[in-house]
Amino acid sequence: MLIWKTAGSLVALLALSGCTLFPQMSRPSAQFYGPVPLATKTPADDALFCLSQSPEVKRLNAVFAVHTVSDQTNKITQEEGGVVPRDAAGMLVTALQMAGVAQVNRSNTVVSEWELARAREQVLGDGGSVTVGNQTVDFRPITPGSLRGSDYVIDGAITQLDFNTYSGGAEATIAGIGGGARVYALTTAADLRVTETQSTRIVRAGTYSKQAVGTEVFASVFRFFDNSLYDVRIGDRSQEGLHAGIRWLMAEAAYDIVSSIAHHDASCDTFLPEATQELRAEETTRRMTIAATAR
Repeated sequence: MLIWKTAGSLVALLALSGCTLFPQMSRPSAQFYGPVPLATKTPADDALFCLSQSPEVKRLNAVFAVHTVSDQTNKITQEEGGVVPRDAAGMLVTALQMAGVAQVNRSNTVVSEWELARAREQVLGDGGSVTVGNQTVDFRPITPGSLRGSDYVIDGAITQLDFNTYSGGAEATIAGIGGGARVYALTTAADLRVTETQSTRIVRAGTYSKQAVGTEVFASVFRFFDNSLYDVRIGDRSQEGLHAGIRWLMAEAAYDIVSSIAHHDASCDTFLPEATQELRAEETTRRMTIAATAR
C-alpha cells in the first residue's frame, strides 16, 4: 500500500510541475549510420576488367542474355529460409557487365511487355510528338526491328549444396566444463549452359563449385540442427558467407564463358588468385596427358 501511495504522489507531483516522463515536441535524435556502402567485389573482378579491355572482347559482336540460375538444392532452414539464393542470375549479369560484353534483359521483361502493350493501344507517349517517316504522332510508335535480339543465352541452376563436417583444432574438458573448436565446410556448385539463341545449339556447358570453410568456438555443448551446422545460442562462429561465395563462383563462370566465346588468349588469367591459376594449370596438364594417352 505504501508503494502505491508513493507512486501516486510522484505522478501527481510531475503533473503539477508540468513535467512528463517522455519528451514531447523535441528535436529528433540524430540518425545513426553504420559503415558506408561500397561496390561488392570478388577476387575475380580484376580478371573480368582485364577481359573487358582486351581486343578480343572489344571486337566481339555478340549480345548475351541471362535467363535464370535457380536454386535446385531444396535446402531450407526454419530460421533463414533458403540456404542459397533462389535466383543467382543477377550476380551473373553483374559479372558479365564487368567483362564488358553487351547484354539484353531476359530475366525480367514485365515493364517492357507492359509498355509494348500500351504502345500497341497508342496510349503510351514520351512527353511530345514523334516523327516516323513523314508522319508525326503523339504516341510512342512500335518500330519494326527496334528490339535487339540476343546471340547467346545463359541459364542453369545451383545444383549442389553439401555439408561436410570434420574436426579440427583442440577440445578439452576439465571438471565437466568443456571448450574447443571445430571446423566445417560447405560446398556448393552450379551448372551453367550457354545456348546459341537462333539455333538453340548448346555451345558451352560447365559446372563450378565453391567451398566455404568456417569454424565455431563453443563451451560445454556443441550441436547441429537442421543443416545449418551451428548452434546460434552459444559461442562465436566465423563463417565465410555462402552467398558471397556463390557471387565469386558466378564471376569465375562469367570469366570462362566470355573468354571462350571471344577466343581470348588467357593473358588475363594472371589477375586471378594464385591458387586458381595453379588449379587451372594442373587441369590443363592433366587433360593434355589424357589426350596424348588416348591417341
